Order: sequence, then structure tokens, then C-alpha cells
Amino acid sequence: MLNHDQYSHWMDREERNTEFDWTDGLEKYPIHCRNEGKLIPRDIKFRYVKHNLPGSGISTEKFNSDLEGCLCKECQNNCPCVQRFGKNYSEDGKLLTKYLCGEESKAIVECNSNCQCSNKCENRNVQYGVRVQLELFCVANKGLGVITLEDLKPGMFVCEYAGEVLSYEEAQKRTLAQGKEDMNYIITVNEHCKSGVIKTYVDPRYFGNIGRFLNHSCDPNLTMLPIRVNNEIPLLCLFANREICIGEELTFHYGLPSETDSRFHCHLEDDTDLLPCHCGAQACTGYLPFDESLFMNVKS
Repeated sequence: MLNHDQYSHWMDREERNTEFDWTDGLEKYPIHCRNEGKLIPRDIKFRYVKHNLPGSGISTEKFNSDLEGCLCKECQNNCPCVQRFGKNYSEDGKLLTKYLCGEESKAIVECNSNCQCSNKCENRNVQYGVRVQLELFCVANKGLGVITLEDLKPGMFVCEYAGEVLSYEEAQKRTLAQGKEDMNYIITVNEHCKSGVIKTYVDPRYFGNIGRFLNHSCDPNLTMLPIRVNNEIPLLCLFANREICIGEELTFHYGLPSETDSRFHCHLEDDTDLLPCHCGAQACTGYLPFDESLFMNVKS
């Protein structure tokens, strides 16, 4: 269980300049903030983490490395991991189009810490953290956002949406404790399988990575997919879904852009509780999506 008070090294963003690395040196490339003379929000205090951590209501045992490993020196199509779960990436490390376009909906699983293959294995990608150059910047009506400092091709891994993995009860408790002006970082991911729906709640408010600064868009250039490496807890991974140019803001859809899950659609009769969307997309719905199930016990 994480105890927020045990960490004294909080990051005071007001004192940072463009030379400060917001990743605390944990990623391959430092991430700076292009302040552009604007004030950085006073309440941005968090500890940078590369991957998910167990939060309230989640057993730390769920994060143990319990997936069977392979004995390959160099994984190819005959690798037991690939045979069990399928091939995930092209030879140049890009996510296969069938996953990116939603043509294939099965679980995506990488080689893990129990495997004997090297870190150059084609079946290892998201587990190493951010490997593209990114930058923070101030966005009108949104606060901070993320831009890319290099051209990105479809299928390239950009970053995780990493934070504390919460139980439903804790996710609901934190959601209901927020004021209307508070930033909501909690995201719900639903995975539909034969046994039912697997729900994962991630909150990067106190412990998170660069993904916490990505803004929503109704027409995003990133696609989020759950990927497993060492255990049953998925990493919420964001991939470029089209060509993205240097200097372009990176965005993803905060809900599920599928009409099969109505909880992520803004359909309340009273829209005063909804937050306006400022994505500017031609197909903008006007409001940010949210998980209505986190409010179900208080809404009539």
C-alpha cells in the first residue's frame, strides 16, 4: 500500500525552468517544460514513476512477476510467448496495424522478466518506458499539454498512462472527493473477455508519468491499449495512430469512443456537471467523457 506521506521529495513546479527534467532522470530522454512566459499551475506536485504502482485496495501480490517466461536467446515466431499470445510488433518495433485499428481485440502480452531473451527482443517494447523525445507546454484553456519533438509513425509507442492502480471503491472515493475545479486524472479501462469485463482504474495524480499531462481529444492522434508484461495488471500504453509531425500536440480519448459502452458518453439530462471539451476537433462532442459508474451511488 502506498503512503503519500512517506515521500518528502515532491516536485515544486513553480521553481522549475526549461532545464529541469520532469522525469527525474528515469526516462531515456529528459522532458522539459516550454513555459513561454506563462505561469505553471501551483498544484502540480507528484512523484514521477515509469510504470504502475499498487494503490489503495490493490494487493501488492498482483504486481509479482507470475507469467511464464521463454528460454529463447532471440525470440522469433517459434517463441513460446509469441505462440501463446501472438506477434505484437513489426521488425522495426511498431505495433501491428491489426491491433492499432481494432481489427484484433485479443490480449497483448510481451516477453517478461522471467524470459531469457535479451532486451533487444522484438517482443519487448513498452516495458522500457518513454523512448521518444517529448516536451511539456502551456495550452490555452487546458493547462499543460505534451508535444512531440520528433516525427512519429503509426504504431510507434509513445508512453504509458502510469499511476496508482486502484480498486473500484478507492477510485470512486477519490472521484467523489474532487471539487468541480479539480483536475480529474482517474481513468477507467474496460477489457471485454469471455469471463466478463476486466476493469482497471489508474490515478496518476500523486504518482505518475508524462501521460498524466496528455490532453483529451475527440479526434486523437494516440490510441490507448492495455498491454501486459509481468503480471495480470495491464500497462495502459499509448501509440501513434497516424503520422504525427514535430511540434504537434499529443492527445488521446479519455473515454471509450465506442457506442457499446454508454457510461463513457455524456448523456446526463443535467449537463451542468459536465466539463467542457476544448479539443477543437470538427467532431467534438462538447464535453469531456467520464466514467458514470464512479458516480452511480450518488446520482438519482
